Amino acid sequence: MRITTSMMSSKYIKNLNKSESDMNYLNEQVSTGRKFFKGSEDPVSAIKAYKLRREYRSTEIYDTNISDVDSFLTTAETNLTEISDNLETVYTSYLKGINGTMSSDDREIIAKELENLQNSILTSLNAKFADRYVFGGTSKDEIPFTVDEATGELFFKGVNVNSGDMTTLNQLSDEVINIDIGLGMTFDEGGKLNQDTVFNMSMSGINFMGYGSSIDENGENIPNNLYTLVGKIKDKLKSSDFSIENITPYIEEYEDQKKQVLVSITDIGAKTNYLDFLKVRNEDNQFNINEKLVDVEEIDSAEAIIDFKMQEYSYNAALSMGNKILQNSFIDFMK
Repeated sequence: MRITTSMMSSKYIKNLNKSESDMNYLNEQVSTGRKFFKGSEDPVSAIKAYKLRREYRSTEIYDTNISDVDSFLTTAETNLTEISDNLETVYTSYLKGINGTMSSDDREIIAKELENLQNSILTSLNAKFADRYVFGGTSKDEIPFTVDEATGELFFKGVNVNSGDMTTLNQLSDEVINIDIGLGMTFDEGGKLNQDTVFNMSMSGINFMGYGSSIDENGENIPNNLYTLVGKIKDKLKSSDFSIENITPYIEEYEDQKKQVLVSITDIGAKTNYLDFLKVRNEDNQFNINEKLVDVEEIDSAEAIIDFKMQEYSYNAALSMGNKILQNSFIDFMK
């Protein structure tokens, strides 16, 4: 079979286009540093890369959640510290008030100071972080702590903290907001969430402020709530028949319950340290995943440049050879 110029030209152009396509592909590898651009080029590596990227996106979500919880706890700690400081001021004030040398007018002044401290404590209890009440458990729109103006009674989500149903108050104190921060969230066989694999960021104010009441040895009803106790101490200081015996049960309960605020502050500190540990661990995971992605997806730059230059050399050589091949004419084949 006679090989015509047209046949040589067609074959040459086809091979030249392929060489040019290979050169462009290698050039793109050099420019982007990627081993492949479509999953079909390397299905095994593409599947690995997909799994690694999905895992990396999870660590980004964990990182965001950890930062949000950390900011939430910082806000909670700030407001709890303010409450603790106010409670300490209350303690200092009523110690002055029960001094035997104090006159009724002096106790009246201290009682007014306690009232102002009550208002300050209430403000801190209703503090917000973003769109959520810090000490409101799961509350977002409902203000957690309110005071009945007529009676001065404190309510938590509409329930009287002193005389409300204890079952309801217990449920409100145990409210949970679970956040996935990379602990490997799992469920048991019954489909119930394993609480050890999530972080509970809910903080119910009645846990450290106290709720319910108790009857002392004299048959007196003593509230367990710090806000109410401050009010009771204030009322006793203002009373015309003030006596140490009458105010002592409230002071004793106050000093016992006040410790729970310090316990809560300590608990927040422990949680913050734990979050710092998780944040570092999550950053380490991100670094390791990135290294694996580099191995799977990215090409060695030196090798890529050498391959491109070799292909470029081959392409230029093919162009040079084409000048000689395509010079053949019909007369040349007749010789």
